[in-house]
Amino acid sequence: MLQTTLTCGKCSSADLRKNGSRHGQPKYQCKACRHQALFEPAAARKAAQYAQVEKLLVERVSQRAIVRLTGVARPTIVKLAKKSADHAPVAPQTPPATGAGVG
Repeated sequence: MLQTTLTCGKCSSADLRKNGSRHGQPKYQCKACRHQALFEPAAARKAAQYAQVEKLLVERVSQRAIVRLTGVARPTIVKLAKKSADHAPVAPQTPPATGAGVG
């Protein structure tokens, strides 16, 4: 998984402590300036996870293995697989060879 170092948005200090939660997301408080926030937006974390899922889908890793590696739910992986299949370029159809050139 991706590991990020959390820093304070006000003073850029990395000296943070966990301070409760909001909607299931942990809140942190800066020990230097006492600023309190979530510090890691859920959208950025999900975007990184979804990018990793898409890379694993391209490499043809099984969906259950992707669940174990990333922690993303299997229905979400199915949705992303269908979405990436819809955006995949379609190979041009070549007409079947006829026997006109054989002689």
